[in-house]
Amino acid sequence: MRPQMRPPLEQPIGFWTIRAGEAIRSRIRSRLAEVGVTQHEWWVLHQLSRYPGGVDEQQLVETIGPNDTDEAIVRTIDVVAEKGWVTRREGMVMATSAGTERFTVAAEAQNELGVERRRGISDEEYEIAITVLQRTIANVGGDAWHW
Repeated sequence: MRPQMRPPLEQPIGFWTIRAGEAIRSRIRSRLAEVGVTQHEWWVLHQLSRYPGGVDEQQLVETIGPNDTDEAIVRTIDVVAEKGWVTRREGMVMATSAGTERFTVAAEAQNELGVERRRGISDEEYEIAITVLQRTIANVGGDAWHW
């Protein structure tokens, strides 16, 4: 049996942000694996869904980069190209029909996960949580950005 936790105001936010991140990433990765997509592949396919005519590869890497390293994103683009989900032409990356189909399946899984994560959390509470985390990052001199 676990001891009773201290009140939230007496607990470290760093502990909870790490645990939340770990739990969310683990759940996302396991659910995406069920549909044959890695989280990194999802990032690429998701961004490409926003640019049906393709996007400059460097712009794609810069947009996704804050999620991991630029090198990891470039490797992922290589992997999805090998799978036939994207093509490269003259510095542009475009989803293929197979990539678009894979994105659609993964997007459905991601939508389900979003509903799951937000269960019992109002829009106002969610907005407050994100705003507090952004302010906390700024307060300690961090710099975070998400498209």
